[in-house]
Formats: sequence, C-alpha cells, structure tokens
Amino acid sequence: MVGSLRAISPKGLMAGLFLCLTLTVMSQTTMRDVFKQMPDSIVPYLTENNRLDFIDFIDSNMKAEVTNAFGGKSEMQKLTDDFLSLHLNAAASIEMRLLDVKEPVDSVSRIVCLVSTLGSDVRESKVAFYSLKWNPLPTERYVQLPAEMFVAKLSDQEQTLTVTRVHKLDVPANEEQKVLSETSTILKWTGVFVNNN
Repeated sequence: MVGSLRAISPKGLMAGLFLCLTLTVMSQTTMRDVFKQMPDSIVPYLTENNRLDFIDFIDSNMKAEVTNAFGGKSEMQKLTDDFLSLHLNAAASIEMRLLDVKEPVDSVSRIVCLVSTLGSDVRESKVAFYSLKWNPLPTERYVQLPAEMFVAKLSDQEQTLTVTRVHKLDVPANEEQKVLSETSTILKWTGVFVNNN
C-alpha cells in the first residue's frame, strides 16, 4: 500500500484532487446556476437579462415578471434549488428539474429535465434532457413517452413526471376537436423515469 502511494506522482495527485473538487462543486449546482447559464437558444423567449431579473425578483419576494424577447410578459411561478416553473406567455410554459444520475454526464452526477408545454385549449408537451453544460441528451435514454399527444408535468416536491395522454376524436379541420378521454401516469425518477404501478 505504501509503495503504491509513493508511485503516485505529485501531478497525478493534484489532478485527482482537482477532479474530486470539481465533482463536489458541480454536484452542489442549483437551479439558479443552471438557469443563469442556459443558452438563449434553449428558450428563445428569454434573454440572459430576463433570466437574471427573474432570479432577482424571486430573491426579493417580488412578482417575477419580465418583458420577454418578443415584447410580451413572462412570469416565473417558482424557483427552488432543484425546480423551476414559468409561463412564457398565455399559451406556453416550461418546467425544469435537476435530477441525479448514476453515471456522470459531462463529469457531473446531475442532469436537467425540461418540459415545455404549448397550447391553451388543447395543450401538448415536449420533454428534453440536458447536461448541466446544456448539451442535449437522448430523451429515450431517460423516459419512454407515448407516441400520441400528451401533456407532461414535473412535480415541484418530488422527482416525478406526470404524463397525461390526450385521446382525441379525429374531425375535419373546420370543426372543433373534442377530448374523448385522458389517461395519467406518474413516473418516478430512479436514474430514469419509470412507472411504479
């Protein structure tokens, strides 16, 4: 044991300590940090200044409303260490949650799940995953989503994703579509989203 410790060079020891320190710091990254660093291309409605203003307003216990990049109003509803919810406009919203993973992605044991939902009367969601450096990750690696239209919602309390399938009647484009039924499934995070029912 002593001989193997002597075999480690000072440079190797420093590199190991640096890696451990980096992993520790990155594992303490909060949603505030991730939201600040989010590229404008992920949510074009929000500029970097918009994102920073949201955080300042929330921290000051003020209404977190900004004029977005398209001149409309966007409002943040909730921001915690690992969750975020905001309305981009009357028909668009996003939710984000930090999730722990077993195998590090970009040297970090956490990823971002982003749910974007569009529509007012008829709503539809998209679920995407990113590393903390905002590199896109394959969605199918972390969740199996229905092929038909669905609405997804992240819990602000637990690491769960509720997926509601919307079954619609096919009608001509000039007639109003009616929802026939909705089926909800709660998926729990275990390194991937799974149905525990």
